[in-house]
Amino acid sequence: MSVKFGLLGLLAKQAQHGYELKRTFEELTGGSWQLNHGQIYQSLLALEQGGLVRHTVHHDEALPDRKVYELTGAGRAALAQWIDNPEPRVRPLRDELFIRLAVMSTSPITPLLELIAAHRSIYLTRMSELTEAKSALADAAEGSSDDSAEAHDAVLMEMLLLDAAIYHCEADLRWLDHCETTLARRAGSGPN
Repeated sequence: MSVKFGLLGLLAKQAQHGYELKRTFEELTGGSWQLNHGQIYQSLLALEQGGLVRHTVHHDEALPDRKVYELTGAGRAALAQWIDNPEPRVRPLRDELFIRLAVMSTSPITPLLELIAAHRSIYLTRMSELTEAKSALADAAEGSSDDSAEAHDAVLMEMLLLDAAIYHCEADLRWLDHCETTLARRAGSGPN
């Protein structure tokens, strides 16, 4: 999902200022996609220059002036076009571990296996965090008094996002197992 289209989607629901958009985007992605403020405002500037959003300045005596952004008609059309015309793509293999292993390919087996073990530990920790987050979300949804369809849909989407992150971790862990087995086999068949 492009950040720009994510922002358009959020603005289609309601006008927001930059800090709200950052918070709402991160809530939408279950905290798994962190944005910095510069990224938000750079995206908003590009969207505004493209005629997809516009802003008004809101004055509040207790707060600094804020630019509140809203979708234009062209922005709604661009969002609808993006939603109606998905371009599925296979994620490119841009994994730092793969590059490290490739660079270290002539190294002895021990540092290679240590590198894999370190990454496995990171992925297992992340899996645990994701599983806890999913459990906490389920508990919070069960204990919530908000039975609205919108609240239910928000929880459902966050659950699906957490599932995707868990499945990616599982795939990465399987790949690490494969790397370890393959490298151990290599070590058993020749000098290191």
